[in-house]
Amino acid sequence: MTGVKVRAPKLMRELPETTWEDAFDEEDSSIRTSCVEGGQASAGGRVIFDGVLFRKTDFRGFRAPASELMDVVFDGCDLSNADFSRSSLHRCEFRGSKLTGAVFSESMLRDVRFTDCAGRYSSFNFSKLLSVAFDGCELESADFVDCSMKAVALGKNRLDDISFLDTDLNGIDLTKAEFSRITVTPGKLAGCKVTREQAIGFARTFGIVVEEE
Repeated sequence: MTGVKVRAPKLMRELPETTWEDAFDEEDSSIRTSCVEGGQASAGGRVIFDGVLFRKTDFRGFRAPASELMDVVFDGCDLSNADFSRSSLHRCEFRGSKLTGAVFSESMLRDVRFTDCAGRYSSFNFSKLLSVAFDGCELESADFVDCSMKAVALGKNRLDDISFLDTDLNGIDLTKAEFSRITVTPGKLAGCKVTREQAIGFARTFGIVVEEE
């Protein structure tokens, strides 16, 4: 993740521990300045999370499009098939969490870090990513179609069958990523950093015959 600075969430040192049921304010659909331990998350739409640490909370199938998340940490949570499309995420961290099929499409992600997460089939289509880092994540068959990516780190991640269709990869470093096949747009590869072996793989994908020495 060299060269990409991601600001960490600003959380109080000692957060009051609570449950989802006690922390969730139904009047404005929000949780603020809390540590939510376990439990099943539920909401009927847009939510506001501000200064919250979620530990092992179950967000499976959670539907909260057009939400606002600021200074939030998801630690060991299950967000499989959660829908945060059209949302704003600012200074957020996802640690050791399950993001299989999670949707962040048409969202704004700024200063967001994903570490050791399982994100197969996750979707970031049409999103803007600024100062975002992925490390140790499984992103097989994930979609980053037509994204705007600036200061994005894709370190040691598994990216097989990922799609970057219509996404400009200028400044993106793929040298530490693991993949045998990814989808990219040829005209948007300029400035993308790859290994020699990866470059040969791209060439073959585009029908170029590579002569072995």
